[in-house]
Amino acid sequence: MSTYQETYCNITSDLLFIDPNLSEYDGKRVLASSWSTSGVSHLFYLYNTGDCSGQVYKDGKELTSTTSQPSSNDEYRYTASTDLLEYYYQGTSVNTLNSSVFESSRDWVELKTEAVKRASDFVRSALPFPIYPNKGVGTQDAVGNDYPEIIVRSTAIMAVESLIRPYDVEKADTIKSQAMNDEGTGYLDMLRKGEMTLYSSEGESKHKGILRIVSVNNNTTGSIVDVRGRSTYPWDIIKIKISNGGTITAGTANTTVKFDSLVGNENGLKLEPMATDEIIDCYWQLVGHDMYVRFSPGLYTTNDEWELEVSGEIDQSFSAIKTVRTSRY
Repeated sequence: MSTYQETYCNITSDLLFIDPNLSEYDGKRVLASSWSTSGVSHLFYLYNTGDCSGQVYKDGKELTSTTSQPSSNDEYRYTASTDLLEYYYQGTSVNTLNSSVFESSRDWVELKTEAVKRASDFVRSALPFPIYPNKGVGTQDAVGNDYPEIIVRSTAIMAVESLIRPYDVEKADTIKSQAMNDEGTGYLDMLRKGEMTLYSSEGESKHKGILRIVSVNNNTTGSIVDVRGRSTYPWDIIKIKISNGGTITAGTANTTVKFDSLVGNENGLKLEPMATDEIIDCYWQLVGHDMYVRFSPGLYTTNDEWELEVSGEIDQSFSAIKTVRTSRY
């Protein structure tokens, strides 16, 4: 069996961000201390253990499973038909083993991996629109995830709550409520209602313009501080670059600090000049597609660069649901 579906969060830091004490719910079950000799040197038996087909631990140490009779230190074999656990160790005794703590559980990494897979499938089913990765230069979130942070966090929440639920239902419900709840204020709830959006959505944020810093010199103190307009183009990324650096001071006319802007054309992004050596006046200045930016006073360095992602379309799937209350007198 194969699948093309991906998971949206990792099994380490993303889960620990939701619950730093998650390892307390690794599902370990303590086995009864009633070991007996097997008649084979250094091999010991433990009957009626219950299912030990996952992973067995001795005093917290992960033991090595084998399908043949154990013959090396810390090897074990579990036979379901006889409910028998066999354990091999040279130089030990029944009394010593009975004073140790043996535990059984599924492998913790395997358990977390399955929880993340199930949570990813759940998130896919819960949202009424596709989830696309943020792969590519300039598209990843600030932490560098391949998927939007809201998707990563929601998936981690659903994975953590499923790992905790067998042991603490109340805590699991509390964690789950961060993603979904009866009040509709969870992350997934707000995504479904259009109150939160994804990078891939043609939502209101792109319609107004999303400004990003591409490369700015450490000495630069000025910046683009505001964006205005409604894009007349379906989608584009506008390049805005300082063509001649210098200092802009309020109360002093600027004649030297200039910028260029470039839009996309049939050959690619950021290729078609729109503004060339435009003097920065700190008022609204056109950069392309009916979009305007406003620079602040300050020091600018030649080749400082920003990009403005714009969209002339709005996908109604990502528009917030509005309600109107009416009454009859």
